[in-house]
Amino acid sequence: MTIKRRLYISSVMMIMIPIAAGVIALAAILLALFNIFGVSYINLLGEPEHIGEMVEQVQLFSVKWSRDIGPETIQNDMDRMKIILSGKEYSGISLTVYRDGERLYTAGEYVETPFLNYALSEPGNNQYLKNRIYTYTADAGEYKIILTDTDFWFSGGTYTVSRWVYIERYLVLVLVMILIITLVSLWILSNKVLKSIMKPLNILVEGVHQIRDGNLEFRIKYENKDEFQAVCADFNDMAERLLDMVNTRQKDEENRKELIAGISHDLRTPLTSILTYAEGIEIGLASTPQIQRGYLDTIKRKAKEVEHIVSQLFLLAKLDIDDFPMRMQQIDIGSWLADFVDNVSEEYGRKGLRVELTENIQGVPISADSIQLGNVFTNMIDNSLKYIDKDKKTAQFICREVSGNVIVSVSDNGPGVPDDELDRLFQMFYRSDKARSDMSQGSGLGLSIAAKIIERFGGTIEAENIAGGGLSVTVTLPVAKGAEQS
Repeated sequence: MTIKRRLYISSVMMIMIPIAAGVIALAAILLALFNIFGVSYINLLGEPEHIGEMVEQVQLFSVKWSRDIGPETIQNDMDRMKIILSGKEYSGISLTVYRDGERLYTAGEYVETPFLNYALSEPGNNQYLKNRIYTYTADAGEYKIILTDTDFWFSGGTYTVSRWVYIERYLVLVLVMILIITLVSLWILSNKVLKSIMKPLNILVEGVHQIRDGNLEFRIKYENKDEFQAVCADFNDMAERLLDMVNTRQKDEENRKELIAGISHDLRTPLTSILTYAEGIEIGLASTPQIQRGYLDTIKRKAKEVEHIVSQLFLLAKLDIDDFPMRMQQIDIGSWLADFVDNVSEEYGRKGLRVELTENIQGVPISADSIQLGNVFTNMIDNSLKYIDKDKKTAQFICREVSGNVIVSVSDNGPGVPDDELDRLFQMFYRSDKARSDMSQGSGLGLSIAAKIIERFGGTIEAENIAGGGLSVTVTLPVAKGAEQS
């Protein structure tokens, strides 16, 4: 149940419970009065006007008549009472004397005294309750005196009123009961709603403290179907993203350190050579023109290595910040790849690497920069050439179309890469440890540049070891649709 619905229900119950409590309390009091205490009616207006002096008179009569007073004395007293009750101020008040259930005398307008066996639900008992009824009964020996004050009329039945009570006497009790029931109900409802809010808040606070203290793997477990469920889900998503950001930052920091170390190492080696040969010329170690020429050639070659590293770094930086212009066009990848292999096979054949295209497709266009695409595959071939340690070196191209993508694989027969280092193959300055100090093995930037270029083309690049030996680098590019092939 949502918190909004809980609050709504609680608000309604806060209104309905006091009303229900009042009705129940009043009903309970009335039930107790009628059934336990024998009260058959209630005087809603309190003691009527002039009834007090009549009650005193009845009390005097009951004492006087209980002393063996004869009928004549009673008759005379009742005649005087008739005169008194004939006044307008005593309208509705009557005094009746009974003996053995038989009415003897009545002073004032006679109202038949109701009896207990009256049933309100009995058919035909049509009663008209105008206002109130007040009855006071006193015993005077063998006589019974009943004083009645009424402003309403009963018809269709009678019942006996045995005693009377003022509802005002119980009004405070009713109000106290209502107040107690209301306060208890409000406390229970408020406590329940507050608990439903505070519990998830405490869970969120605990989560915030965990994240603050560095426990980025902490996740909130909350299963209730309310507003806090979405908040907790967002918190977990935030924690997950924060953890990814921290891991990425740490990884970037490690890459930065490796980059600095790689640049330092790869630049130091040729610069050391340049400095050494330059000093050799300076101090006269190169005593003949032939030796001097050899020193100068070495300095020139090492300077070109430094220039190549700087150029590669510049290209990689431009690709990384998306500031390298690409001349994108539609290319028939099958035809383009066939031409590329034909152009490089002779050059690499002289270097001892056989490059061949064993499987190809035709008529499938992709969107790419043809020059940069050539750089990608050139870097892949160079990588195979550097690391194959066999007399017969091969690099095979396979081009296929699968599910709307063009897949180009370059596989060699080299030693491959340790499985735990495959993911690092496309990182800057990555080379196997044994090749780290050998600059002839390259700067370790070629595959990193290839990965950045393929990413700009909207594709992916990955590497895997070949069973039986060798490395396969696979490029996946989307097929161009709705464009004219160039």
